[in-house]
Amino acid sequence: MTEYKQLSPKLSVRPQVEPAEVGELAARGIKGIVNARPDGEEPGQPTSAELAAAASRHGIAYTHIPVAPGQATADDGERFAKALRECDGKVVGFCRTGARATGLWELAGKPE
Repeated sequence: MTEYKQLSPKLSVRPQVEPAEVGELAARGIKGIVNARPDGEEPGQPTSAELAAAASRHGIAYTHIPVAPGQATADDGERFAKALRECDGKVVGFCRTGARATGLWELAGKPE
């Protein structure tokens, strides 16, 4: 069972989302996904294109903000804040462990 960490009423973070899980996220009422992983970070990782296609099939907004560990910028934080603002509903942010997604939320000013 994947663990989610609730950061705000709108945002939770978790480790890697798989394309096959996107339907379950939609059933849970998730309206947006923010992927903080660069493509090719580790073998077997789904690509951003695969995740975007799965999100589209389920009516979920998808944003890719690829950040290498420890290298998030203020611009990345602004893009994360924008993704949250523009999504009308709950959002899941993810990376390999959830730490980068949490860092982007912090850079964004911890929006509710």
